[in-house]
Amino acid sequence: MRQRRITNPSTTLLWSKKFIRQLFPAIALPAVVLIFGCTPLLSSTPASAENIVFPADAGVLNVKTQYGAKGDGITDDTAAIQAALNAYPNGKRIVYLPNGTYLVSDTLTWPAGTPGTGNDYKNTILQGQSERGTIIQLKNSATGFTNAASPKAVIFTGPAPAQRFGNSIRNLTVNTGTHNPGAIGIQFNASNQGSMRQVTIQSADAQGVTGLDMNFTDEIGPLLVKGVTIKGFQYGIRTGFTVNSQTLENITLQNQSVYGFYNTGQVINIRKLTSTNAVTAIYNAGGRMTVLDSSLKGTGNAASRPALRSDFPLDLVVRNLATSGYQVAVQNANTTLAGPDITEFVSGSVINQFPSPLRTLNLPIKETPDVPWDDPSTTPWANVVSYGAIPDDGKDDTAAIQAAIDSGKTTVYFPVGSYNLQGTVFIRKNVRRMIGTEANVEVPNTVNPGFQVVNGINPIVVFERIGSGYNSTPTLANASSRTLVIRDATNVSGNMIGTGDVFIENVVSNPSQSWTFNRQNVWARQFNVENTGTHITNNGGNLWILGLKTERGGTLIDTRSSGRTELLGGLAYTTTAAPNGKQSDPMFISHESSISTTLGEINYGGGPKYTTYIRETRDGVTRDLAADKLLIYMGNGKHIPLYVGYPRN
Repeated sequence: MRQRRITNPSTTLLWSKKFIRQLFPAIALPAVVLIFGCTPLLSSTPASAENIVFPADAGVLNVKTQYGAKGDGITDDTAAIQAALNAYPNGKRIVYLPNGTYLVSDTLTWPAGTPGTGNDYKNTILQGQSERGTIIQLKNSATGFTNAASPKAVIFTGPAPAQRFGNSIRNLTVNTGTHNPGAIGIQFNASNQGSMRQVTIQSADAQGVTGLDMNFTDEIGPLLVKGVTIKGFQYGIRTGFTVNSQTLENITLQNQSVYGFYNTGQVINIRKLTSTNAVTAIYNAGGRMTVLDSSLKGTGNAASRPALRSDFPLDLVVRNLATSGYQVAVQNANTTLAGPDITEFVSGSVINQFPSPLRTLNLPIKETPDVPWDDPSTTPWANVVSYGAIPDDGKDDTAAIQAAIDSGKTTVYFPVGSYNLQGTVFIRKNVRRMIGTEANVEVPNTVNPGFQVVNGINPIVVFERIGSGYNSTPTLANASSRTLVIRDATNVSGNMIGTGDVFIENVVSNPSQSWTFNRQNVWARQFNVENTGTHITNNGGNLWILGLKTERGGTLIDTRSSGRTELLGGLAYTTTAAPNGKQSDPMFISHESSISTTLGEINYGGGPKYTTYIRETRDGVTRDLAADKLLIYMGNGKHIPLYVGYPRN
């Protein structure tokens, strides 16, 4: 978490349903009425399977009932939404928008708080009821948004440095309207843990500069962007600078005019990007990029362009890419791959120390599962406070939390605040979701683990939006055959001892915590582990990671007991030495196991340099990949285009 500081559209007329009914009382109306046959700008119809609703006592800030927003598509709701955002700087509060169309005329900005107090631009969550039903709509021809040479964002989540912990945007649509060529949909900044989930960003007339801008300042990330659709704009997504890495999955890009995705320096990890464009879908103009399981469809002028372009010969990993309608599939420095489909391509030499296939390990990938979101009005949640827990009093809440779990409810929740454990809590019986409305649970070093998943009725348990403190104790242990999903969590760690699968999404552990997996199948997306010493141990399991960011020194992943580890897209930020004050431990260890790794290391002088990057032992023989065998990535850090260490079948 320690960081360096650097450096023609036609007019559409929209009438409200109320007004139309006054004129034509007998007519049957859709959600939105458009006159003159113009293309719809808005839709207030929620997705049938998406209905994110919280209990009234969860500490969620409702912009309608508490701050006077109307969400009727007519009233200017800018001031009301901004008042909700400003209410709790660094407050870990969910600013909630029920379904509706919220008209805005200026930028919605995360609360700056009081300068110098550390409460600025962080731990704020903008949450809609549904992606299609909750719409933030910029006024047409809005003041300040009409000059493409001086762009302005509809939503801004904070500047550098990398202190924007926990910022998230979920389940809503941002529409930049018409005649706003200077509009940016969202300028998104989150640090160490933060996510954008199930969000659509669209321009009603395809104008605007950028849909999702993560290139407006340095030190953005690590973060996760998942389930995001961007329609229109010059650029769909822009990323840049050198730290701290960004992971994206299930991304849809449509109808951009310059590039779909444009990167100028960041470590970017992408899986399942679908693009339909007449321009180059992905342009990596600097930094490292990993692209998996993606589909790039070209239209019109795409026939004279590459689907994916990367200008540097060492910075690209592509696997399972399908293209159509483009001149070539991949243009990488001096290498051109005609395609249309690419099974696997690595720019730069594949490195091995023992005979191994010269390709990624290609472990099977599973999608992160979920459980039904219970509507608290029909399927009541168990509030830990109702069972005796008292937030923020520093006293033991173990018995109360256990009672809430044992109540028979499927969802157990922690209203915003801090809770304390003096014993292990067992996740059992009927529980399938443990959720904090951005709550914190302190797990002191005398408790090991804080939560333990044991056998129960539901096959999947989701543990989300719950943070912890700066203790070294494992927060979670899965001691069952059930699947455990850990999502959007800060300062948590795990020691997995059962047979159940583990999924990790947008999770960061603190500098005192490490992770241990024992023969489980583990899939991690945007995983941030920052302790000194061994960060992750894989004892005989299958560990797949898309987007690993680390800090400090020591061994990042130690794979043993015939384990298999595949790291796709790593950023090692070497800021301190290993526990012995040196950097004598290898960055990666594979002991009679199988690994493949792609990674870029940054070392700006904060810590000693590694002398050994990969120590591999096979059939009793040990070999070390020394630092002088690798090229420089950033500062004194090294570059691993792809290391493979596993026997041929």
